[in-house]
Amino acid sequence: MLNACSKKSGFTLVEALVVVAIMGILSGLGVASLRGAVANSRIKDAGINVTAYMERSANEATRLNEKLCVVASGSTIKTYKAECSASKLGNPIDQMTLDVGSEFVTGKACPDLTEKKTNASTQMTLTPKIGVSPIPPGCFMVRYGSTDKYAASIKSSKKFAMYYKLNYDGGAAGSWFEF
Repeated sequence: MLNACSKKSGFTLVEALVVVAIMGILSGLGVASLRGAVANSRIKDAGINVTAYMERSANEATRLNEKLCVVASGSTIKTYKAECSASKLGNPIDQMTLDVGSEFVTGKACPDLTEKKTNASTQMTLTPKIGVSPIPPGCFMVRYGSTDKYAASIKSSKKFAMYYKLNYDGGAAGSWFEF
């Protein structure tokens, strides 16, 4: 006869703990990857929004046939109906606020796409010209939170494009990716 106690049914405590530990490690890796993906997505979105805002302001300068001043500070970018050198800018005619956690930065080197080395700026005067973009060569740069993820809206003499860089080291060297 077979002994009734020799059949094993269920799992031991050690087996259950090993499975729970493996599940915890895998879910921890998944959360870290998800956070990185969210940060990458948000910086790309912020860069695209700044580029679209600049294009919209350029169209407005051409439509009004007036000089407009675009000023970026903190997490807000505003457009004024004046030249940036004016002592008073008055009330903004348009503005955009970046998503929470993103802010404009200055003093960082933009990607080396222009004829000369350019640092990120906080203001730009848009001067309407017939058949030519009113956006002068320059760069607005956005940083996501306290991460090293940046996006740059760059206007060179040849084109206007949006670039982003992950793991920015403070210089223009390295791989910037065009949207």
